[in-house]
Parts: sequence; structure tokens; C-alpha cells
Amino acid sequence: MKIKHIFPILTASLLVLLPACLGNSDNYNDYTEWRELNQAYYDSIEIATVDGVLQYVPITPVWDNSFTVLMHWHNDPDENPSYIMPLSTSTCVVKYTLTNIVGDTLDSSDSFTCVPNNMVTGFMAALTNMRVNDTVTAVVPYAAGYGTYGYSSILPYSTLIFGIRLDSISKLM
Repeated sequence: MKIKHIFPILTASLLVLLPACLGNSDNYNDYTEWRELNQAYYDSIEIATVDGVLQYVPITPVWDNSFTVLMHWHNDPDENPSYIMPLSTSTCVVKYTLTNIVGDTLDSSDSFTCVPNNMVTGFMAALTNMRVNDTVTAVVPYAAGYGTYGYSSILPYSTLIFGIRLDSISKLM
């Protein structure tokens, strides 16, 4: 008796899922508008000025010139007494918030211990250009974030906006 009730549900489920499985596996077709919106946002931030001064500094890492992270310091880096910057293999303690271009908070932490080269490439590029006590907003293009696949609640082709404060770097042992 129960099998009779399961069969229609199973059939309906297959009819819903089968077109998705047979469709084009290229995420571009599924996220065209989102990709264009994210690219337009990134492009507008890249040229944002106040009184003729760029608000975001383009950072292209020397180890990968295929992308540029846009960084805005909320403190004056020249007045930061610390000259200590993390290496890609340093252990860092950061406070961060991750949002998307529409302002949805995707992740955050008040005390997060990480090694930059274990993070998404754009986060690593931003973090390795900061000094202890710096606070920045880093705008990371999708290619240096979660790419064309996304991750959890992060859609494919998402420009990532990190608010980062570098609190400390562990001493070398």
C-alpha cells in the first residue's frame, strides 16, 4: 500500500530533476544576469573616486597577475605603527565579514584564525597586503573567490566583499 504512494512522488521528483540533469552544465547560462550585475559592481568600485581620489587601491599579486583585488583602507596605513605583514604561510587572527554585492551577510567572525594560503585567493591577496591593526574593505572578483561554482550560500560568479581587520600574526617558532 505504501509503495503505491511512493511511486507517484518518485516519478514527480524525477520529472523535476531530470531536465536539470540533462541541461547545459555550464553555470554561465544559469547565472548570466547575476554575473553581469557582479561585474558591473566590480567595475564601478574600481573607478570610484571622491574629490578625484580613487577610493579603492587595485592590488594585483605578484604571484598571480590574472586578477586584481580592490582594497580600501579604513585607517591610514602610513600612520600604522606596525610594519608586520603576514606571509602566505603565516598564522593570522582576523575579524571579518563577508557580504555579496546586494549587502547579504554570507559569513562573519569576531576572531578567526587562518593561514592566508588556505583561504580563497582574493582573501589571501588582501591579507598579505595588510599590516597588523589594518582594517580594510576588499572587493574580490569571482575568479579570485569561489569562481563559477560558488559555495554554500555564495552563488557562482559572485563578487565578494570582505571587511577585514588583521589583529595579529603568530610568532615564528
